[in-house]
Amino acid sequence: MFHVLAFNPHPLLRHCVDSYQVVSVDQPEEGFIENSFLPNVSQSLVFSLTPGIRIYDCIHSELCAPHFIIGPNDQVCRVRFYAGMKNIVINFKPGGLYKLFHLPAFFFNNRSRDAVESLGNQIQDIAEAMVELPMARRIELMDVWLIRQMQKQKKTDRNIDEAIRLIERYRGNITVRELSLATFTTKRTLERWFQEQVGLHPKAFSRLVRFNGVIRYVESNLNVKWRQLADAFGYYDQSHFIHEFKSLTGGLPQDYFTVTTRFEKFL
Repeated sequence: MFHVLAFNPHPLLRHCVDSYQVVSVDQPEEGFIENSFLPNVSQSLVFSLTPGIRIYDCIHSELCAPHFIIGPNDQVCRVRFYAGMKNIVINFKPGGLYKLFHLPAFFFNNRSRDAVESLGNQIQDIAEAMVELPMARRIELMDVWLIRQMQKQKKTDRNIDEAIRLIERYRGNITVRELSLATFTTKRTLERWFQEQVGLHPKAFSRLVRFNGVIRYVESNLNVKWRQLADAFGYYDQSHFIHEFKSLTGGLPQDYFTVTTRFEKFL
């Protein structure tokens, strides 16, 4: 099973970083947990605290690098976590990875990439330091590192915070044209900036924001009436809602709770 501890980042980082998490797997020796994760808009930087134990990407049939960057995902991903694994995860807010490191977000769409190749040997140094530190010092180390990184970056006019805020406010029910008018940018420019900073087209980002809203509602309500969700979350009709759900999860809405092992989420 999974064990998860969550921590808040320093206040100076909260416009970029959503949370820190320590994730470990308690599993019999030689065993593993194979898990599926639903599409989402988040981006994460993962540090391994157990160098000999790596995560296996079932979709691409390959081991992830010991320290890697992943996300966003607009399709279900499936991975294996092995016994004894322990990772520290930095979960970025949409666009947060770009703000801090100016890495093109689309490069990490639907797969993991070696963080050392993307960010240099500092990643290896930080990971090795964290192995020896108590938890409070690990959080402090990440805070200090990310704040210094933030201070090195020059401010840019290519900022899509307002567009993201509007998409989240309207739970994904806003058109690209409405976004471009509200943010005083052209449609093409907005699309280019979204690909660069978030990794998704604004329409795809809105689609996932709406879908993730449905999942959060379903997970927090015992008596779910699926037929009411289509209207509540702005889908055209019930058939549109079912098509979207199946497209993004591979299953029908009414099957969600009967296949929890496929959709188990630990983050």
